[in-house]
Amino acid sequence: MSRGYVWAYYQSDDGNTYAWRTDAEYFPMPERGWAGPAAPGTHVYPRGWSPRRVVGHDATGKRVHAIVASVTADLWTGVSPTFVFLTNDGVTTLATVDFLQGEKMSLRP
Repeated sequence: MSRGYVWAYYQSDDGNTYAWRTDAEYFPMPERGWAGPAAPGTHVYPRGWSPRRVVGHDATGKRVHAIVASVTADLWTGVSPTFVFLTNDGVTTLATVDFLQGEKMSLRP
């Protein structure tokens, strides 16, 4: 069963604002930094680029990550040392942040 998605704004390190299709469950979580919903016609985050994210672990040690839409978001600044994610069976689980991963951009010809 699909949970649904929202096109939200992602503030990129290149200074542009892009549309990103994010899980509707994560969209209202302020610590992730999502804004929107994105207006129709907003440029979509470029294919082949990787968004910034926090990487952490849950209580069992499983490695998980969360995309962070803005560098001012609490997960990125360290104000929030934990984040919630949904497992494949829809259970809400808490994870602790281990490290940050910045964006990876490839040059377009």
